[in-house]
Amino acid sequence: MIKKLPYYQSFTDKLRDYQQRLTSFWCSLNLAQKCYLLAITVSILYLYDNAQSNTLMMFITVLVLIAILSEFWPKFIKIWDSLPGKAIILLFYAFVANYALVQASGQVNDITGVSADNLPYTHNFAVLLSVPVWFFITSLVVLLIIQFAIPIYLLALLVLRPFGLHALWHPPGYRFPITTGLVRFGAGLYLLTQLALLATYTGALYDVSATTTGIISRLDDDLIVKMETKPKDQTTTAEQNDPELAQSIAELNEVGEKFKQRATSYENKVTHILENFIFNNEADSKSRCEHTTDSRVIELNDFEILEIVKHSSSENTHYSYQVKPCISAAIGHQFRANPIP
Repeated sequence: MIKKLPYYQSFTDKLRDYQQRLTSFWCSLNLAQKCYLLAITVSILYLYDNAQSNTLMMFITVLVLIAILSEFWPKFIKIWDSLPGKAIILLFYAFVANYALVQASGQVNDITGVSADNLPYTHNFAVLLSVPVWFFITSLVVLLIIQFAIPIYLLALLVLRPFGLHALWHPPGYRFPITTGLVRFGAGLYLLTQLALLATYTGALYDVSATTTGIISRLDDDLIVKMETKPKDQTTTAEQNDPELAQSIAELNEVGEKFKQRATSYENKVTHILENFIFNNEADSKSRCEHTTDSRVIELNDFEILEIVKHSSSENTHYSYQVKPCISAAIGHQFRANPIP
């Protein structure tokens, strides 16, 4: 006679079997897949969280970032190890470095009114300040490229799956390639959105903010033009008196103004940092050329100087820049207001 197990013992065996399966499934995943799974779980918790905690959002972003880096960093190293890969990567970073140098040169020129070649240390410092901005730009560009490539990758997996060739693209034991690809596509879109929001919120990407504002303004203009050019007999009373449409346009304008303000605030901070660096570090307090008391001088050439005067008030500090002739013991006396006879 077979003795039946008690109910609690049967439940315990089922629970233990379920735990073993779950543990086996977890151990079969790689680091990226584990991070994706955790990110999905935390995302579900975030959706059911009434407070919409920023901590959960940050945790999701960190998990997605770790997953994407763990997947693409080995491939980046593999590309770097090849000669064509080195050429492509170096060409890409040379392109970025050139834009960073040009941007820094323009910033120095806008501040001082002279060529950045006369302020090499400030130019280099401006390049260093622009590195985070260009890091965001390159990250967004790479993520965009990846997002366009992932659908092609998934299509190739589906086409090669009947022939058993899809496994050649992955290491041995790699599970759920198509499912992981779909999750990766969603995670890439999420990370791309977060980087774009962070960049526009801080104002660090002035070009992105300006472009976004331009798109919003263009949308507003298009809506207005369409409303003005549409024949009156095709325009209903509801469209003419639609408060929601006017509210949408007002909200778009408000968002555009916020982007402008944040971008302007960021540019002002960078400008103030560079001005302080020029006055306190690059410029000389003593010079062979005559200059105003308490001013600083940068010698442009043998005959010209850039005089920098600091103006301090209770509210803010600003600087004035003026190119003057170099009046020294040997030259420039003809430029004196009252030349010595």
